[in-house]
Amino acid sequence: MKRTNVFKEMRNKEIIRMIDEEYMTLTAVGEFFNISKQRVNQIYNRGKRDVSDIRATGNGKDHDPA
Repeated sequence: MKRTNVFKEMRNKEIIRMIDEEYMTLTAVGEFFNISKQRVNQIYNRGKRDVSDIRATGNGKDHDPA
């Protein structure tokens, strides 16, 4: 049974949001969470990869019912 750390999940989502929506640098996000910019980059890339894995189904085109 895998235990998830709710705080880390929330932090990781916030890191992605801060970079994508607030256009913060890796350094600024790292300083905010007291982690290295390398670690921020790893979290960001993993989060974006996980989202792209979810969206990879289908033919990649929008559904057109017509």
